[in-house]
Order: sequence, then structure tokens, then C-alpha cells
Amino acid sequence: MKNKEFRFRVSPLEHQIIKNKISKTGLSISEFMRRLSLELELKNKLTDDEVECYKNLSKFADNFRRISNLFKLGDVTGVKNETMEASRLIKEHLEKLR
Repeated sequence: MKNKEFRFRVSPLEHQIIKNKISKTGLSISEFMRRLSLELELKNKLTDDEVECYKNLSKFADNFRRISNLFKLGDVTGVKNETMEASRLIKEHLEKLR
């Protein structure tokens, strides 16, 4: 049961810096300070762009898995179509980076 408390003073600048760092993790102040003090892992929450990137990577993985399954079945036409679709998706997302 967590019922003990620490208090410490910081300058206004330090306060803002700490608040910004905490907001990047998505943790509560208590959890952030506990993890920091106990040298536990601190991860920043993903940005919207990073979430979109992971979703796209997941789609690409699905495309390549389907291609692999079509190879196993010997479906040359399906392999070609899936490969073209995966290529189109990759190009589409690369265009966003330009």
C-alpha cells in the first residue's frame, strides 16, 4: 500500500521542465518520480505520427505474410498482385516523407 509521501522544492523553470518530461511519458507525477528514483524504465508515449507508422508497418507485415502464403500455394498471380499492392502502399507512405 502506497501511503508515504515525499515533498521537495523546485524553481519555476525546474517545475516546467519536470512537467514537460512527465507529460511526454503519460505517467502520473507519482509514477514518474517513483520510476525515476528507482531507476526503472521510463518510456515516452508514442506521438500520433509514431502510432500511424506502427499501424502502417503492421499492414506491410500482413501484406508480406499473404505473399509468403501465396508462394507456398504456388499462386503466381496472387503473389504478383499482393507484391504490387505492398509496393504501392510503401511508395504512398514514402511520398508523405518528402
